[in-house]
Amino acid sequence: MRPATAAKVVRYTTITVFGLVMIAPLLYLLSASLMTAEDVGAYPPHFLPPSLSFSNYGEAYSYLTGRTILNSFVFALGVVVLQLVLGLPAGFALAKIPFRGAIAVMVLFVVPMFLPNNVAIIPLYIVTRELGIVNTYAGMILPIAGSTAFSTLLFRQFFVNLPPGLIEAARIDGAGWFRVLMTIVVPLSRPAVAAFSSITFLNAWNMYIWPLIVAPDPKLQVMPVALAPLARGQLSTITPNIGLAAAVISILPVVVAFLLAQRWFVRGIVGTGLE
Repeated sequence: MRPATAAKVVRYTTITVFGLVMIAPLLYLLSASLMTAEDVGAYPPHFLPPSLSFSNYGEAYSYLTGRTILNSFVFALGVVVLQLVLGLPAGFALAKIPFRGAIAVMVLFVVPMFLPNNVAIIPLYIVTRELGIVNTYAGMILPIAGSTAFSTLLFRQFFVNLPPGLIEAARIDGAGWFRVLMTIVVPLSRPAVAAFSSITFLNAWNMYIWPLIVAPDPKLQVMPVALAPLARGQLSTITPNIGLAAAVISILPVVVAFLLAQRWFVRGIVGTGLE
C-alpha cells in the first residue's frame, strides 16, 4: 500500500471511530426510547430494544403537550429573529462604516462575552418585572434578544471579508447605507445568517434558567423546563422510557434545523474565521 493511501486509510478510520464514539449516546437514546420501562432498567443493559414500544412517543407527547413545544418554538425563533435584526446591521456598521469610537464600541461588545450569563439574571429579572412583562412571551424573549454581542461580532467578522469594491461602487452610484445593506450585503450574508441562526436557535431551545425564572406560568413552559422533572430518578412520576422518548422529541427540531442549514452553516463558520 502506498504511503498516501495508507495515510488516507488511517485518517478515515480515525474519523469513523471518533464519530461512532460521539454518536453512541444518541444511538442508545433512540434505542432506549423504544424499550419498555423494564427493558431500560434491565441488567445487563439492552443496546437494542427486545420489543419495539412506539406508544412511548404518544405518552411522551401527552406529557410535553403541544403548547410546550409551541412555546419553545416561539421563544427560540423570537430570539433568533430579533437578534438577527439587531446584530446584522450593527455588524455591518462596525465592519464597513467608518466612525470615531469604533474600537471602543467593539470593546463594549466583547467584554460582556467574558462574563458568566448568570451574573445578569437578577438585573434582567428586575428590569423585566418593572416593565410588567413577567409571565409573557415578551418577558422571555426581549432580554435575551438584547444580548447581541455574539451576533454583532460574528456578522462584523463576516462583513470585514466582503470585497470593498462592491460597497464603494454602490456608494458612488448614490446608494445610501441602508440600501447598500438591503440590496448588496444581506443577499451575500446567507452563510453567516445560517451559521448564526443555527447556533442561536440551539442555545435558545436549550435555555432553562431564564424561562424558568421569568415565566413560571405552566402555560408558558418550554421544553427544557418540562424535561427537568424527568431527571429526578426514582422521584419522577414518569417512567424512564417515556422520559427518553420525550428527550428524543426535544432534540428533533434542532437536528432538523441543522440538517436544513448544514451547507450554509459550514460556509458561514469558515467565512467568519471561527474554525
